[in-house]
Amino acid sequence: MKPLKLIMQSFGSYGERTEIDFEVPAQNLFLVTGDTGAGKTTIFDAIVFALYAETGSAENRKYGAELQSHFAGYDKEPFVELTFQEGPDIYRILRKPARLRPKMRGEGTMLQAGSVSLIMPDGREYPAKETNRKIREIIGLEKEQFMQVAMIAQGEFMELLRASSDNKKEILSKLFGTEIYSRIISALETRKREKADAIYKISAQIKAETAHIRVPGDYPEGGSLAGVRARIMETEQP
Repeated sequence: MKPLKLIMQSFGSYGERTEIDFEVPAQNLFLVTGDTGAGKTTIFDAIVFALYAETGSAENRKYGAELQSHFAGYDKEPFVELTFQEGPDIYRILRKPARLRPKMRGEGTMLQAGSVSLIMPDGREYPAKETNRKIREIIGLEKEQFMQVAMIAQGEFMELLRASSDNKKEILSKLFGTEIYSRIISALETRKREKADAIYKISAQIKAETAHIRVPGDYPEGGSLAGVRARIMETEQP
């Protein structure tokens, strides 16, 4: 996933509408720098929120109204809009967290539900109810996996290093597109089991038929046939 443009408003430490265009400079490497509290982490939180509807690690996740900026009034609607590229395709997702807004009548505030809109490469809007599933399909990673390999927060790098072998294997498999080889191995193992079962049944049938064979004692080739019969009966099942 390559971010192309990020727009934030009333989100975290960004009260005013802020736009970051990653396509302006002709470069692929960016440095996000600033004083403590300047909003560096919020940029990454906004990207994760746009994709997965929540921010932070499993122990420190945030979503809904707690993402609404304290530097903007309740009348300013919070949102994150991310334009990103996956392969040759470009997508745009607009996600609004649940927020507190002024009541239509009387004083005070009320909670308004969040919303999401995903615009596909062909310009059509994807059904909102299916957007979260579709995003995971496009990115190819769950949020926790994305956080581990593409959006590692300060102090959380050790989580990737300490991840179980199976977890690392799953993440790297999705990142490098090796899942097809796992499917090939699984298909070959299935075929191997099927062939082994078929051979077992044929072998059992041969033994059953051989057990009924009786060689007359005066038959000229009786000794040779008896030896073959014995070898068949003594053969272990595969």
